[in-house]
Amino acid sequence: MNTVRTTTVAALLLALVFGLSPTAGAEDLKDARDKVRKALVQAKKDVSSDTKAVRTAAERLKDSESALARARSELAYVQDKLATAQEKDAAVAADLTVAQAAFDTAAAAVVHAQADVDQQRALVGVAVRTAYQQHTDLQGMTVVLGTDSASELADRVQWANTIFDTSTARLDRLSELQAGLETARAARADAEATLTDRKQASAAQVAEVKRLTAEAASRKADLADLVVENRALKAKATDELESSRAQYRKLEKQEARITARLRRDSYDIVNRGGFIKPVNAPAGSGFGMRLHPILHYWRMHWGTDFGAACGAPIRAMANGRVISAGWTTYGFGNFTLISYGHMKGAQLVSGYAHQSKIIVHAGQHVKQGQIVGYVGTTGLSTGCHLHLQIYRNGVRVNPMNYL
Repeated sequence: MNTVRTTTVAALLLALVFGLSPTAGAEDLKDARDKVRKALVQAKKDVSSDTKAVRTAAERLKDSESALARARSELAYVQDKLATAQEKDAAVAADLTVAQAAFDTAAAAVVHAQADVDQQRALVGVAVRTAYQQHTDLQGMTVVLGTDSASELADRVQWANTIFDTSTARLDRLSELQAGLETARAARADAEATLTDRKQASAAQVAEVKRLTAEAASRKADLADLVVENRALKAKATDELESSRAQYRKLEKQEARITARLRRDSYDIVNRGGFIKPVNAPAGSGFGMRLHPILHYWRMHWGTDFGAACGAPIRAMANGRVISAGWTTYGFGNFTLISYGHMKGAQLVSGYAHQSKIIVHAGQHVKQGQIVGYVGTTGLSTGCHLHLQIYRNGVRVNPMNYL
């Protein structure tokens, strides 16, 4: 697109500069200036469009860089969380080892206790069967009558008591072992439940952190791609803007050259009067460098703006003749040029831009104070005002030096 613009502008300038003879008439000069001004308005549009593209690209780049910074912060947070989880997982693993050992010990204790219980049950069973088989009403008489002496009787009584005591002890031991078995089983169940809970909690936490890490990394990669894309977009838009500005500057120089030659068609009178203000309003943005309200970059402001309301009358600053009046295509909208002849030692011309309506025509003579148009906001304008330019021998100068 830059190549097309440059070629078009170069061709236009060459045609205008070399196609006009030194003796070209005023009408030819006016036609040439109109062509340049049409090219100027397109250049201004290009500058405006490219400036907007640069701003948009810069905003997108800024947003994506901010989002990337947030993604990096989130990633660092998740990585810290993952490290903490890994440390916790190591602690949980140690706890699991202890719990596993406790579980194994408890399980072994259950096996051992079960064996003791089984063995004791067998002993008790034998004692119970023996006692049952020997239990009769004559058992006591047998112990007494079956003896031959007192000594033997004492031995038999002692033997009977021993058998009874042994059976009782075996039953007590069985109860004790049975209680131990139940305790061991309960301890094993608790250890197993604790082990299972800790494994599940650890696995769930690590899985969640890994998921967040993958998500954050993916987001960071996407945003990094976006930043690269937006940087390329901004660079391209900036190149377009610089090209448009360069073309605009070339066209402005050409307009200045044509305007300078237009002095030869000056109003051939001597005007000894002074100027009046063209509108009844205070001066605002003045002659000189300023940040353009639409193009958003610093450029020369070749006139003075008066903050008059829409529809306010615009008057001729002195007696003169209208050089041109009508719509322009280079940002001034409805624009009128009035020549005042020779004043203050030079040829002076005024230009009124952005009018809502023009009520004079080229070649018309006007009187000082005569209404020539009305304030508006046509062309490249942000609101109703009169943009006044003063040409001294074809060169734009500060209007306030003449008011």
